[in-house]
Amino acid sequence: MEHSQQALNLQLAQANTFDTFYAGSDPTLISVLKNVAAGVLEEPQIFLWGVSNTGKTHVLQAMCHIATSSNKRAMYLPMSELVEQQPECIDGLQDMQLICIDDVHVIADNDEWEKALFNFINEHRANNTTLIISSLFTPADNIFALADLNSRAMWGPVYKLTPIDEDKLDDALAFHARVRGLELSSDVRKYLLTRYQRDVSTLVGMIEALDKASLEEQRKVTIPFLKKTLN
Repeated sequence: MEHSQQALNLQLAQANTFDTFYAGSDPTLISVLKNVAAGVLEEPQIFLWGVSNTGKTHVLQAMCHIATSSNKRAMYLPMSELVEQQPECIDGLQDMQLICIDDVHVIADNDEWEKALFNFINEHRANNTTLIISSLFTPADNIFALADLNSRAMWGPVYKLTPIDEDKLDDALAFHARVRGLELSSDVRKYLLTRYQRDVSTLVGMIEALDKASLEEQRKVTIPFLKKTLN
Protein backbone atom coordinates (compact mmCIF):
# COMPACT_ATOMS: atom_id res chain seq x y z
CA MET A 1 0.00 0.00 0.00
CA GLU A 2 2.78 2.44 0.86
CA HIS A 3 4.36 1.94 -2.57
CA SER A 4 1.05 2.68 -4.31
CA GLN A 5 0.40 5.77 -2.19
CA GLN A 6 3.89 7.10 -2.93
CA ALA A 7 3.49 6.45 -6.66
CA LEU A 8 0.11 8.18 -6.69
CA ASN A 9 1.21 10.83 -4.15
CA LEU A 10 -2.22 10.79 -2.52
CA GLN A 11 -3.11 11.98 0.96
CA LEU A 12 -6.36 12.20 2.87
CA ALA A 13 -7.37 15.52 4.40
CA GLN A 14 -7.22 14.95 8.16
CA ALA A 15 -10.31 17.13 8.65
CA ASN A 16 -12.46 15.03 6.30
CA THR A 17 -14.02 12.69 8.85
CA PHE A 18 -17.64 11.87 9.62
CA ASP A 19 -17.28 13.88 12.84
CA THR A 20 -16.93 17.01 10.70
CA PHE A 21 -19.59 16.06 8.13
CA TYR A 22 -23.05 17.59 8.45
CA ALA A 23 -25.40 14.75 7.53
CA GLY A 24 -28.37 17.05 6.86
CA SER A 25 -31.14 15.03 5.24
CA ASP A 26 -28.93 11.94 4.75
CA PRO A 27 -28.33 10.56 8.29
CA THR A 28 -29.50 7.04 7.38
CA LEU A 29 -27.23 6.91 4.33
CA ILE A 30 -24.27 8.21 6.35
CA SER A 31 -24.89 5.48 8.93
CA VAL A 32 -24.81 2.85 6.16
CA LEU A 33 -21.56 4.25 4.74
CA LYS A 34 -19.90 4.29 8.17
CA ASN A 35 -20.82 0.64 8.73
CA VAL A 36 -19.58 -0.39 5.28
CA ALA A 37 -16.26 1.40 5.86
CA ALA A 38 -15.81 -0.30 9.23
CA GLY A 39 -16.65 -3.71 7.76
CA VAL A 40 -19.76 -4.07 9.94
CA LEU A 41 -22.01 -4.08 6.86
CA GLU A 42 -20.97 -6.01 3.76
CA GLU A 43 -21.66 -4.19 0.48
CA PRO A 44 -19.28 -4.97 -2.42
CA GLN A 45 -20.02 -1.74 -4.33
CA ILE A 46 -21.83 1.56 -3.75
CA PHE A 47 -22.29 4.40 -6.25
CA LEU A 48 -22.77 7.88 -4.76
CA TRP A 49 -23.87 10.78 -6.92
CA GLY A 50 -24.94 14.36 -6.39
CA VAL A 51 -24.37 17.91 -7.56
CA SER A 52 -21.31 19.92 -6.51
CA ASN A 53 -20.95 20.81 -2.82
CA THR A 54 -22.93 17.84 -1.53
CA GLY A 55 -19.86 16.42 0.23
CA LYS A 56 -18.95 13.43 -1.94
CA THR A 57 -15.18 13.90 -1.55
CA HIS A 58 -15.55 14.47 2.20
CA VAL A 59 -17.60 11.27 2.57
CA LEU A 60 -15.21 9.12 0.54
CA GLN A 61 -12.21 10.34 2.50
CA ALA A 62 -14.12 9.87 5.78
CA MET A 63 -14.78 6.25 4.78
CA CYS A 64 -11.05 5.74 4.20
CA HIS A 65 -10.30 7.20 7.65
CA ILE A 66 -12.78 4.80 9.29
CA ALA A 67 -11.39 1.82 7.36
CA THR A 68 -7.78 2.52 8.30
CA SER A 69 -8.73 3.08 11.95
CA SER A 70 -10.45 -0.34 11.78
CA ASN A 71 -7.16 -1.89 10.55
CA LYS A 72 -8.43 -2.22 6.98
CA ARG A 73 -6.32 -1.32 3.96
CA ALA A 74 -7.95 1.59 2.15
CA MET A 75 -7.15 3.83 -0.83
CA TYR A 76 -8.73 7.08 -2.07
CA LEU A 77 -8.49 7.69 -5.83
CA PRO A 78 -9.41 11.22 -7.03
CA MET A 79 -10.04 10.74 -10.76
CA SER A 80 -10.01 14.51 -11.36
CA GLU A 81 -6.27 14.35 -10.58
CA LEU A 82 -5.43 10.90 -11.91
CA VAL A 83 -7.04 11.38 -15.34
CA GLU A 84 -3.95 13.42 -16.30
CA GLN A 85 -1.78 10.33 -15.72
CA GLN A 86 -1.65 6.99 -17.51
CA PRO A 87 -4.28 4.46 -16.33
CA GLU A 88 -1.45 2.17 -15.16
CA CYS A 89 -1.08 4.48 -12.15
CA ILE A 90 -3.92 2.60 -10.43
CA ASP A 91 -2.32 -0.82 -10.89
CA GLY A 92 -0.96 -2.73 -7.91
CA LEU A 93 -3.80 -2.14 -5.46
CA GLN A 94 -4.83 -5.79 -5.16
CA ASP A 95 -4.29 -5.88 -1.39
CA MET A 96 -6.77 -3.05 -0.72
CA GLN A 97 -9.93 -3.88 1.20
CA LEU A 98 -11.67 -0.56 0.49
CA ILE A 99 -11.14 1.65 -2.56
CA CYS A 100 -12.97 4.98 -2.92
CA ILE A 101 -13.01 6.29 -6.50
CA ASP A 102 -13.98 9.97 -6.63
CA ASP A 103 -15.36 11.95 -9.61
CA VAL A 104 -15.53 9.09 -12.14
CA HIS A 105 -17.45 11.32 -14.56
CA VAL A 106 -14.18 13.08 -15.50
CA ILE A 107 -12.99 10.02 -17.45
CA ALA A 108 -16.13 9.90 -19.63
CA ASP A 109 -15.24 9.55 -23.34
CA ASN A 110 -11.59 8.81 -22.50
CA ASP A 111 -11.23 5.38 -24.12
CA GLU A 112 -8.09 4.34 -22.26
CA TRP A 113 -9.39 5.31 -18.86
CA GLU A 114 -12.86 3.86 -19.44
CA LYS A 115 -11.37 0.46 -20.37
CA ALA A 116 -8.96 0.65 -17.43
CA LEU A 117 -11.75 1.44 -14.96
CA PHE A 118 -13.91 -1.36 -16.41
CA ASN A 119 -11.07 -3.85 -15.84
CA PHE A 120 -10.31 -2.33 -12.44
CA ILE A 121 -13.89 -2.83 -11.21
CA ASN A 122 -13.99 -6.41 -12.53
CA GLU A 123 -10.66 -7.30 -10.92
CA HIS A 124 -11.41 -5.77 -7.53
CA ARG A 125 -14.94 -7.15 -7.33
CA ALA A 126 -13.48 -10.61 -7.99
CA ASN A 127 -10.91 -9.86 -5.27
CA ASN A 128 -13.65 -8.98 -2.71
CA THR A 129 -12.54 -5.37 -2.46
CA THR A 130 -15.28 -2.94 -1.40
CA LEU A 131 -15.63 -0.22 -4.05
CA ILE A 132 -17.20 3.18 -3.36
CA ILE A 133 -17.64 5.28 -6.50
CA SER A 134 -18.74 8.91 -6.76
CA SER A 135 -19.90 11.13 -9.61
CA LEU A 136 -21.80 14.32 -10.36
CA PHE A 137 -24.20 12.16 -12.39
CA THR A 138 -26.32 9.09 -11.76
CA PRO A 139 -25.16 5.96 -13.62
CA ALA A 140 -28.70 5.74 -15.00
CA ASP A 141 -27.64 8.63 -17.27
CA ASN A 142 -25.18 6.31 -19.06
CA ILE A 143 -22.21 8.47 -18.13
CA PHE A 144 -19.65 6.52 -20.15
CA ALA A 145 -19.19 5.75 -23.84
CA LEU A 146 -18.35 2.15 -22.89
CA ALA A 147 -21.70 0.45 -22.33
CA ASP A 148 -20.19 -2.31 -20.18
CA LEU A 149 -18.73 0.32 -17.83
CA ASN A 150 -22.18 1.86 -17.40
CA SER A 151 -23.52 -1.55 -16.40
CA ARG A 152 -20.63 -2.09 -13.96
CA ALA A 153 -21.36 1.28 -12.34
CA MET A 154 -24.81 -0.08 -11.43
CA TRP A 155 -23.58 -3.38 -9.95
CA GLY A 156 -24.47 -2.20 -6.44
CA PRO A 157 -26.79 0.24 -4.69
CA VAL A 158 -26.93 3.78 -6.10
CA TYR A 159 -27.44 6.60 -3.59
CA LYS A 160 -27.89 10.33 -4.08
CA LEU A 161 -26.23 12.84 -1.74
CA THR A 162 -28.58 15.80 -1.54
CA PRO A 163 -27.75 19.48 -0.99
CA ILE A 164 -28.55 20.89 2.45
CA ASP A 165 -32.07 22.29 2.59
CA GLU A 166 -32.32 26.07 2.86
CA ASP A 167 -34.03 25.79 6.24
CA LYS A 168 -31.11 23.71 7.58
CA LEU A 169 -28.28 26.04 6.51
CA ASP A 170 -28.23 27.83 9.87
CA ASP A 171 -27.99 24.49 11.67
CA ALA A 172 -25.19 23.41 9.30
CA LEU A 173 -23.34 26.66 9.93
CA ALA A 174 -23.59 26.21 13.70
CA PHE A 175 -22.42 22.59 13.36
CA HIS A 176 -19.33 23.45 11.29
CA ALA A 177 -18.40 26.22 13.74
CA ARG A 178 -18.95 23.94 16.75
CA VAL A 179 -16.71 21.11 15.47
CA ARG A 180 -13.91 23.69 15.20
CA GLY A 181 -14.55 24.97 18.71
CA LEU A 182 -15.72 28.32 17.31
CA GLU A 183 -18.66 30.15 18.85
CA LEU A 184 -20.91 31.88 16.34
CA SER A 185 -23.91 33.74 17.73
CA SER A 186 -27.24 33.53 15.92
CA ASP A 187 -26.77 37.17 14.79
CA VAL A 188 -23.39 36.37 13.23
CA ARG A 189 -24.80 33.28 11.50
CA LYS A 190 -27.75 35.28 10.19
CA TYR A 191 -25.37 37.94 8.84
CA LEU A 192 -23.29 35.29 7.03
CA LEU A 193 -26.37 33.67 5.52
CA THR A 194 -27.90 36.93 4.31
CA ARG A 195 -24.76 38.64 2.99
CA TYR A 196 -22.74 35.81 1.44
CA GLN A 197 -23.16 32.96 -1.03
CA ARG A 198 -25.41 30.33 0.51
CA ASP A 199 -23.54 27.13 -0.31
CA VAL A 200 -21.80 24.91 2.19
CA SER A 201 -18.28 24.97 0.75
CA THR A 202 -18.26 28.81 0.71
CA LEU A 203 -19.66 28.99 4.23
CA VAL A 204 -17.18 26.40 5.56
CA GLY A 205 -14.33 28.38 3.97
CA MET A 206 -15.55 31.50 5.79
CA ILE A 207 -15.79 29.64 9.10
CA GLU A 208 -12.20 28.41 8.66
CA ALA A 209 -11.02 31.98 7.98
CA LEU A 210 -12.92 33.31 11.01
CA ASP A 211 -11.59 30.50 13.22
CA LYS A 212 -8.00 31.22 12.19
CA ALA A 213 -8.37 34.99 12.69
CA SER A 214 -10.15 34.52 16.02
CA LEU A 215 -7.34 32.31 17.32
CA GLU A 216 -4.60 34.63 16.05
CA GLU A 217 -6.16 37.78 17.49
CA GLN A 218 -7.73 36.10 20.55
CA ARG A 219 -11.02 37.76 19.77
CA LYS A 220 -14.62 36.64 19.79
CA VAL A 221 -16.37 36.60 16.41
CA THR A 222 -18.70 39.58 16.21
CA ILE A 223 -20.24 41.15 13.12
CA PRO A 224 -17.60 43.97 13.01
CA PHE A 225 -14.84 41.35 13.40
CA LEU A 226 -16.47 39.24 10.67
CA LYS A 227 -16.61 42.24 8.29
CA LYS A 228 -12.96 43.08 8.96
CA THR A 229 -11.81 39.48 8.50
CA LEU A 230 -13.81 38.52 5.41
CA ASN A 231 -13.55 41.82 3.56
